[in-house]
Amino acid sequence: MSYKRIVFATDGSESAERARRVAASIAKATRGTVLVGHAYESPIEGKEILEQAVGACEADGVKVRGELLDGTPAAAIVEFADVNDADVIVIGAAGLSGSETFQIGNIAGRIARQAPCDVLLVRGTAVVEGDSPYPRILVATDGSVTADRAARKGYDLAGKLGASVQLVFVGHPKTGDLVLKDTAATFGEDVDTSTRILKGDPADKIVEVAEQEAFPLVIVGNKGMTGARRFLLGSVPQKVSEYAPCDVLIARTVVQAVAEIDKGEGGIILVAGDKVAAYKDDKGKLHTVSAKCTHMGCTVKWNGADGTWDCPCHGSRFSASGEVVQGPAARPLPAVEMA
Repeated sequence: MSYKRIVFATDGSESAERARRVAASIAKATRGTVLVGHAYESPIEGKEILEQAVGACEADGVKVRGELLDGTPAAAIVEFADVNDADVIVIGAAGLSGSETFQIGNIAGRIARQAPCDVLLVRGTAVVEGDSPYPRILVATDGSVTADRAARKGYDLAGKLGASVQLVFVGHPKTGDLVLKDTAATFGEDVDTSTRILKGDPADKIVEVAEQEAFPLVIVGNKGMTGARRFLLGSVPQKVSEYAPCDVLIARTVVQAVAEIDKGEGGIILVAGDKVAAYKDDKGKLHTVSAKCTHMGCTVKWNGADGTWDCPCHGSRFSASGEVVQGPAARPLPAVEMA
């Protein structure tokens, strides 16, 4: 899966400019488009910041379009990415405002937790030479489904950028040997790959390797990294994103396979490249509707507690079969026929 739609969030700061250079480099490599978003406080100043970012991307020779966003920065950027079906959000790790330390800023942290897609936190330690800011990439895996998806994205990015990959596993050596061999064989056929098995706290070890070997980029999934246990962002991935002395790509698990959805539960799947909201009833029958809210087009999420599809942008809610439960949406989610 290539990063074709790249949202770049800017506030005009030095941290944002570093992130812009990385976003442009990835867009060149993937032949993608940079979507520049700026949540403004002053319309006049905001227009100037946006125009500068768009002009810089044009000067770098990438496809670009920009949009001034109304609302608080984190929520506005998340909605902008969702409505535009973005593949990744690129943002300065210090920001969109904050100190130039390894700690991620409040806005960047909120975006990392709430984003409907992958998030690349740019610290600016990577040197953009030619078309590639990342000649070497560190990919952390534990063999879970989430980690496999992160590894697949990492290898795809490495292939586009001409980078090498080091796979790291933290845990039992025998398990690690199997996981690393399988991951490299499955996803890394044409990419120069090395492997490493470590013992200890997963987040600490990932950060340690990144620092000791000066990796410019670390890739982690937003869940997992601890064997059988599953954590949402806020544990291992959050610790890595906060303390790694380099850029961090959080590969978010948004879509699922149908087999991963239990009876009485819902999840987002891909059908012919489009996101579809799939609910499996108590008899195991699958009910599928569009995952795009009929109000403004944000992607709905399954609410297991209430058995509803909820829009995270403006609060609309739909039944498991797509009928409107709560506005502002006025129309149901359209049914999607499975082939």
